[in-house]
Amino acid sequence: MKKHNIIALLSFFAISFNGYAIDKYVTDNVDIYLRRGPGSQYAFSNAVKAGEKVVELEKSADGKFTRIQLNNGSTAWIETSKLNEQPSYKERFPALEAKLAEYQDKVDNAEANQQKLLSDYIQKLQTAEKSIETLQNKNEALEQKVKEQNSRIESMLNQVDDKRRDLIITWFTYGGLVAGGGLILGLILPRIIPSRRKKDRWM
Repeated sequence: MKKHNIIALLSFFAISFNGYAIDKYVTDNVDIYLRRGPGSQYAFSNAVKAGEKVVELEKSADGKFTRIQLNNGSTAWIETSKLNEQPSYKERFPALEAKLAEYQDKVDNAEANQQKLLSDYIQKLQTAEKSIETLQNKNEALEQKVKEQNSRIESMLNQVDDKRRDLIITWFTYGGLVAGGGLILGLILPRIIPSRRKKDRWM
């Protein structure tokens, strides 16, 4: 069995029995070189890419260095300041992009819905304006008809008054003629009838 496989296997068992193992993330600045021990006096053993996820196994006594396990199972020491609690931007970027796309879709949908609501409102407003205009035209037509009807009624009433006046004058005229004729007959007849009686007596 190759040496690095043995190291990876031993590291795996060490992590399995070590309750301290914590996920950490290498800073995004640059690729970080790892050391064989917890100090700058130890030689470089490997390098880890910026933003890569590693497992924290233990810390040095002064807390300046942390022993980590890489994705390939090997272990090394890294400066504690080069580790972050949060995922790196490289790992968070796809999730952030997906979240941004989701929010953009929501914004687009909201704008589309708002535009649709605005269009529907404008259409309803235009329909209402047309209805109001139609009602106003009908109202004006009805008012004109009412004026015409009132004018016709007034004309008919005037005609009725004129005919009533003419009828009254006619009746007064006839009454006057009848009364005058009766008066004349009343004056003439007594003179005519007695004279005839006197002539009859002499004969």
